[in-house]
Amino acid sequence: MEQGNLVSIMDHATAPAFQPLADQDFERLACPYYDRIYLFVVKQVNDRTEAQDITQTIFIRAYRGFARYDGERPFAPWLFRIARRAIADHFRRRAAPTDALPDSVADPAPGTVERVEQSENRDTLWELARQLKPKLHQVLYLYYAESFSLGEVAQIMGVTGPHAKVLLFRARLALKKVLETAEGKEIGL
Repeated sequence: MEQGNLVSIMDHATAPAFQPLADQDFERLACPYYDRIYLFVVKQVNDRTEAQDITQTIFIRAYRGFARYDGERPFAPWLFRIARRAIADHFRRRAAPTDALPDSVADPAPGTVERVEQSENRDTLWELARQLKPKLHQVLYLYYAESFSLGEVAQIMGVTGPHAKVLLFRARLALKKVLETAEGKEIGL
């Protein structure tokens, strides 16, 4: 089975073919998610070195807890829930906030001005989203950047489906307020 097919199967389906689960199953299931988990973490902690350490911790925790993973359930929400808890642990231990990551460097040959502007707008929007409470930023990131369904977001965040929907609504409202405030400062209001 191709790696890309495995990722899509594990994102949205169950994995009865992997029962009983063994060490090689963990490696096969977890490896395709390393980059996605790392991006999720770095968007939360704003420090690449810390994000690497936290990502390593996430995969260690997932490996140690793999015997408790139910192969009948999707793998991605299980792994992202571990990631979310590891990020929360990190913030509990951290004494002072770190500076935000510098703006990303645009592709030297993006092709069109519109694509550059869209990319800059998207980066600005995510930068503003970082100002939200972690739970609100996470629900936006999981839903929009990772394209998880509301049910999967709920599972990752440990809440009910309706609560996830409420969190997403509140996150959108909070982001709208932050965006309006930023626009007001930009034009000197």
